[in-house]
Amino acid sequence: MSKSWFPVLLVVALIGAPAAPGVAQSVAVLQPSRVIALEAKAPADEPAIVYDVSLDPTGRLLAVAGDDHLVRIFDADDATLLHELSGHTDWVRAAVFRNDGKLLASAGDDRRIRLWNVGSRETPISTPQQPQVIYVLACSPDGRMLAAAGFGDKVRIFDGSDGSQLRTLDAPGGDIRTVIFSPGGKYLAAAGRDGTIRIWDAVTGQMLGDLTGPRRRIHALAYSADGKLLAAAGEGRTIRVWNVTTGTPDSELPERPGSVFSLVFCGPRTLAAGGSDNLIRLWDLTTNQEQSQLAGHTGTVTTLVFNPATGVLVSGSFDTTVRIWRLGDSDGENISRRYGGWTVTQ
Repeated sequence: MSKSWFPVLLVVALIGAPAAPGVAQSVAVLQPSRVIALEAKAPADEPAIVYDVSLDPTGRLLAVAGDDHLVRIFDADDATLLHELSGHTDWVRAAVFRNDGKLLASAGDDRRIRLWNVGSRETPISTPQQPQVIYVLACSPDGRMLAAAGFGDKVRIFDGSDGSQLRTLDAPGGDIRTVIFSPGGKYLAAAGRDGTIRIWDAVTGQMLGDLTGPRRRIHALAYSADGKLLAAAGEGRTIRVWNVTTGTPDSELPERPGSVFSLVFCGPRTLAAGGSDNLIRLWDLTTNQEQSQLAGHTGTVTTLVFNPATGVLVSGSFDTTVRIWRLGDSDGENISRRYGGWTVTQ
C-alpha cells in the first residue's frame, strides 16, 4: 500500500501477559462512580447482556443495546431509564447516535437496521432485511453515512437519514467485528476474523489499502481525536505500534492477559482497552506503559465510549451492567494502587 496516503499511527493491542515475576509495578486501580444493572423483562428471564453503548453528542443520553431485543435510553447523569425502544426481533448488537443526536441507529441478529427518532414516539425507519447478521454500526462525523458490517464479507453504506443503501464494499474476510470512520470523515476502516485492517476512501468507496499483522481476529478499532492514531485490538498476543506513514512498526506495548474486545481514546495519548479479563486498562502511549486499571466488571468488557467534554468513560459488559467512570476524579475514594500481586487502597 502507499506510504503517504494515511498519516496515522496504528496501535495493535492484542492478548498480553503479566509483568515478570518480582517486578513491583505500581498501577492505579479505579472504581466506577456509578453502576447501571439491567433488569430482566420478566421474572423467568435473565438480565440483558450488554453488546454496545453510545452517548449522544451532548453526553446526556446513553443508549444501551442488549440481547433481549431492546435498546434502552438512559439519562447519563443520574442513570434514570427514559425509554425502551422495542421492534427488533432478535439480539441487538449495535447502537449509535447520529452526530446531531436526533436519530439513533440500531441493528443486530434480525438483520435489519432501525433508525429511531430520539425525540418522538414515531415508528422507526427500518431497512430491508440484510443478507447477514449485523454486528457493528458506525456513523460518519457529518451524519450522512452509516456503515454496517457483520457475519459476511461486505461493509454496506447507508444514508444516515432515510436508511437507503448507497454502496457495498468488499471487506477483508467473512466476519467483520469493527468498523470506524476517521474523525474528519475522510477514511473508513474495518477489520475482523483474519486480522487484516482495510481502509477505504469514505466518500468514494475506493479501497486504499490493507494493514496486516498477526493473523488473529481483531475485535476493535479506535481513532484518536486528531486522527493521527488508530488503535486495533483483538485476540493475538503481540502488541505493536505501527507508523503507517513509513509502513514500519514504531514500538511494542507490554503484553497483558486476555483478548481485547473494546477500545477508545481518552485523550491524545491515552488509550482505554476493555478485555476478556473483565478489566479496562488505560495505556499511556507516550511511555507505552499501563497507566491504570478500571476494575469492577465481572464479565468481558464488550464496549467503551468516552465523552471528552466531561472526562466520563462508559463501559458495557457481558455481566449485564453498564459502568460509568469519571477519569478526571482524583479524590482518592475510588483509587487503590497495585504493586505486583498486592493491592493497597488509598
